[in-house]
Amino acid sequence: MTGLAIAALWLPDLFPNPASILTLNQMGIAIILAISYNLLLGKAGLLSLGQAVYFGFGGFFTVHVIHMVSNGESWISAPVIPVFGGIAGLAMALVFGSFTTKRGGLIFAMLSFAMAELILASSTVFGRFYGGSVDRTDIPTFAGVNFQTDADVFYVVWFWVLVVIVMAAWFNGSPLGRLATAVGQNSDRVEYLGYSRYKLRYLTFCLSGFLAGIGGGLFALAYEFVTVEIISLQQSWLILQMVFIGGVGYFWGPPLGAVLLTLLFSGLSGLTDIWNLYTGIVFIAIVLFAPRGLTGLVADIMLKIRQDEGRGALRSYFLCFTGLVVAMVGFVGLCEMVYFLKNPLVSPDNLSLFGFSVDPQGVVAWAGFALLLSAGLWLARRSGSNLAE
Repeated sequence: MTGLAIAALWLPDLFPNPASILTLNQMGIAIILAISYNLLLGKAGLLSLGQAVYFGFGGFFTVHVIHMVSNGESWISAPVIPVFGGIAGLAMALVFGSFTTKRGGLIFAMLSFAMAELILASSTVFGRFYGGSVDRTDIPTFAGVNFQTDADVFYVVWFWVLVVIVMAAWFNGSPLGRLATAVGQNSDRVEYLGYSRYKLRYLTFCLSGFLAGIGGGLFALAYEFVTVEIISLQQSWLILQMVFIGGVGYFWGPPLGAVLLTLLFSGLSGLTDIWNLYTGIVFIAIVLFAPRGLTGLVADIMLKIRQDEGRGALRSYFLCFTGLVVAMVGFVGLCEMVYFLKNPLVSPDNLSLFGFSVDPQGVVAWAGFALLLSAGLWLARRSGSNLAE
């Protein structure tokens, strides 16, 4: 934890440009959201399809708190602002969790989906509460800092990232957290032991809503505006993707998924217009071939290498990874050329892929990328068969 704090302090010096600082702020908020959702899914076994609601209400309430403290004498400054977002997320979790957590499994998932749709539809009635814009420089200063730049906000965001990590670690190691894990694994046995699965789910749900609300407060502080899209189902889907990609149930899995997904969004969105296609394929591939996420996949690989006893598992993994990279290059090349030819706004004569100029109307480019895709899939399949044997 100390190493993580030191690394966070050095990040602005390693990436000093404003775009990188904004990405780091987004990454910190995503980590908080992933940790909050992992408490539900990874611990209590509750698949929520409306986690963005608590994130959004944290942002909405934070906007109004900033308006109240702006241009006035107040002890409330930027480092304290996310607490109010957490309180709003906790309040919503207290209300919705009181009846949704009485059931688990598919029924809870459908209830969370219905509540998210209901809240999203209510924005047409209570539109003035659902978001707005703020000026964070109007907030009272803290130690002489007026938080005018994203670099100033960076330290607030990552301070709360460390706080949330400590809170989640404390919860996981506490008797309450262990009982919540038992509820997710076998709720009937927990009932036989004399504990209420409803109360355990409810308490975990409330803590998750509080942490998600902190993330919403940081979002309002970092971006200075919040709209109703923050509670959309797409936002809940992104949170679910982070946790699945990183690894459900692992402590460091969801933060890893949040970091990777943020890097994919910020990196691919500036390189290609069909970046959503690639992220969707990555998610499908992880669900199919690595259902325990990247963290679980790495754990399985390391275990198999240790138990290999000279049978060449490391070599097979290397060849499999190489094949997947080659296949990915071929697939991306084919997709980009198809999109390039179908897009009427660009000239079909200038396409640059992987640092090379490619002619999408020539046979050579199509044959080359198709060959890469086929050869990569063959090598990955061959290496995978060797590992299975």
